[in-house]
Formats: sequence, structure tokens, C-alpha cells
Amino acid sequence: MKVYLLLLTGLCSGWPQLVLAQQPAAVGALPPPADSSLLPSQLGPSPRVVKFGLRLGLNYANTNFNQGVPRPVVPVETTWQPGFAAGFLVQLSLNKHLAVQQEYLFSQLSGEIASGGPHYTFRYLSLPLLLKYQVVPRLTLVAGPQFDLLIQAQQSQNGQTTDITHETEERGLGATAGLEVQLWRHLSLGARYLQGLNHMGIGQRPAAQELKLQAVQLAAEFRL
Repeated sequence: MKVYLLLLTGLCSGWPQLVLAQQPAAVGALPPPADSSLLPSQLGPSPRVVKFGLRLGLNYANTNFNQGVPRPVVPVETTWQPGFAAGFLVQLSLNKHLAVQQEYLFSQLSGEIASGGPHYTFRYLSLPLLLKYQVVPRLTLVAGPQFDLLIQAQQSQNGQTTDITHETEERGLGATAGLEVQLWRHLSLGARYLQGLNHMGIGQRPAAQELKLQAVQLAAEFRL
């Protein structure tokens, strides 16, 4: 009889725990908290965002013969001339403030020797590779090298235009820097200065003339 009483007492004492264990979880119950001991690096790398866009702008350029080698004995006075640039871009965000942007542009740069001198027009496939740093939410600084591949070169004077593509240096290297202001989520305006680094030769040696290109560019960018 004592054995039956002990068994009955054990069952009664364990019954509440058994009932609670079999009850379903309440609707809307919060999941167990995540392990806060995990480091950010253990949670996986942060996603890198790739954006594509279009760029359209105006160039205001100068053919600076005074930076050629050898320098002219008499300084050459030149005037700045308008042009344009258009193409597309790819931007890779590295973190919240830093990004890399590669551009593929058709660019026209012009210049003219003052007092009735020749007018030069150069058309390039321009490839700027830029590092972008966001200073504040709507202001970004940009800087980097620019590589240019000559498509066509022309010289105009006294109403006559001559193709000088085969007499002009085919490759160009420059450095560009500027700033960019975001107007809208997908639209921004930017201003840059481009300084040519290599000497461009026009004509046949030893009578070739050398120059360095300079340009100011104002452009709008639309990112998808």
C-alpha cells in the first residue's frame, strides 16, 4: 500500500511540469535573443553596393603649349574652348563614406592659339578611375587618374579643317579632382579640374609641337 501511495505522489508532483512542457508557444512570442557574444566579423561581411549610371557634361579646355618640352622661346597665348563629355559609370561602395567609380566617356576637348591661330579639337575615349569620399551626406570629394585614347584629332584655320589624327599622340594620361553635390536620391552635379600629365605631340619630329591639355568639367550624373 505504501508503494502505491509513493507512486501516486510522484505522478501528482510531476503532472504540472508535464502539462507546461506540452503547451504550444504563445502566438506572437518573441524568439530567443541572439548570441550577443558574436563579433561583427563573425556575422558575415557587410554587403558592397554596385550602382550604374549615366554622365553628361560640358568641358572647357585649353591646349597649353607653354608646358611642352622644350618650352617655346616665345610664350604661346591660347584661349579656352568649349566641348562636351557623355557616357556611363559603375560605382562600387566600399563602406559608408568611401567608393570607387569607373567611367567610360566620349569626350571632346578643344583649344585655340590666340590671334588667329589654329583651332584644335580632340575626341577621346576617356576612362577616369576615381576614389570618392563622402564628407557630409550630400557632399563628396573625388580624385584619381584619367586615361585617354585618341579617336580623332582635327586642326582648323582660315575656314579649312584638316584631320591630324595620325600626327597626334594617341594616348593621354591626366589627373582629375573635384567635388560632387547630391541634389536628389539618383541625381547629382559635379565639377572637376583635369590636368594633363604627359606631353602630347602634334606633327612629325623634329618639328613636332608639344602641349598639355587642361580642362574644367561640369556634369550631371544619374545613378540607377
